Amino acid sequence: MIDETFGEVEYCEDLGFIAHKDIEFGGSKSSIEITISCDEEEDGIEQFQRDAFVALFEDWEDMQHKIAAAILDYYNDEEKGAYGPEDEEELSKWWPDIDSEEEMMEYLHLDSIIVESEYVMEDLGENPIYVLFNRDWGGEDLEGNGVAVLVADGEVAEVGYKDIAL
Repeated sequence: MIDETFGEVEYCEDLGFIAHKDIEFGGSKSSIEITISCDEEEDGIEQFQRDAFVALFEDWEDMQHKIAAAILDYYNDEEKGAYGPEDEEELSKWWPDIDSEEEMMEYLHLDSIIVESEYVMEDLGENPIYVLFNRDWGGEDLEGNGVAVLVADGEVAEVGYKDIAL
């Protein structure tokens, strides 16, 4: 089906509607999956979900910098060195020094966007939406648990592992 905001979408029983869009982040364009959650295909896509998606991209250039800055703080304050090998040299390969938003953008790869249903997101602010990234630090990531950012009210509300969005 064609949605006015998301374009071509397909219904997936376990997730909801799935769309694919080419989106640029930090100078790199990627084709990413957008999940628009719903319980039943008949529920359709809610206007709330369209509004959240549109709001995310109203000033995407500025939002990219807000996201990179929030992930940079998260990386340096909470994640860097939190786990990894005991060997100092190997540990420094796992956890590179990242000092700027621009450097952070080089280590991030836009993976997907999740637009949850309204009853899941109603307490998280206006137009909440999850943006998920793969990343180039932390050694082998066997579960693929990169970084997720919750954007609400035009600001980054939360940063954590991808599973904050699942």
